[in-house]
Amino acid sequence: MMLPQNAVILSVILLLSATPCSTSSENSGEDMDNLKDLLYTSLQSVVALNDLVTTLTLRVADLTLSLAQTKADIQSRETEVDKLVADTRAGLEEEIAAVKSAAREVMIVNGEEAGSEPSCARVCAGTTGRGTTTWNDVTSNGVKLSVDISQCGFVKVPTVTTSVEGRTNQWRATGLAAVYSTTTESFDMWVEGRISNPTGGNAESWGWNVEWVAVGFVC
Repeated sequence: MMLPQNAVILSVILLLSATPCSTSSENSGEDMDNLKDLLYTSLQSVVALNDLVTTLTLRVADLTLSLAQTKADIQSRETEVDKLVADTRAGLEEEIAAVKSAAREVMIVNGEEAGSEPSCARVCAGTTGRGTTTWNDVTSNGVKLSVDISQCGFVKVPTVTTSVEGRTNQWRATGLAAVYSTTTESFDMWVEGRISNPTGGNAESWGWNVEWVAVGFVC
């Protein structure tokens, strides 16, 4: 709280009035000088105190503004975080809905075994690869291949569609779409070439490989 300058001056005046008069003019002058010094010192103290109070008031005002700005920044960040969470949740819900919708797009009318829940239907596809397919000679002009589909995770025998891909001569062969002994984990292919014989490593040199699509239930 600021100390009123008038109160200090009044106190000094009262002090002067209460001071007994001295018979010595020299003492009276000395006392007056002392009182003047006291008045001057008091006024300096008041000014210094006022400056201090003003400085503290400005600092408090600055701190108040800083706290207000900090609070506003925090509220703004909270709003941004809330929006980010809401957008992320909405995006995840859309992706989940898309996955569920895609699952419903696979419809199995019938199969080798009794059906399961529609949501368990899956499509799985693959290839044995041009440089990774090894055919086994089974006749003088015929080859056989077992294809692994275990990674599909079928729990019931799927429906399999095949084709033989390669660099040459597969168009002359027979059995390119013939599927044998299908299980949940594999199926067999028998291919014969009377004009272009695939045995003796020819099928591998021609890059013959099986491309397949299987549709079945995984649960």
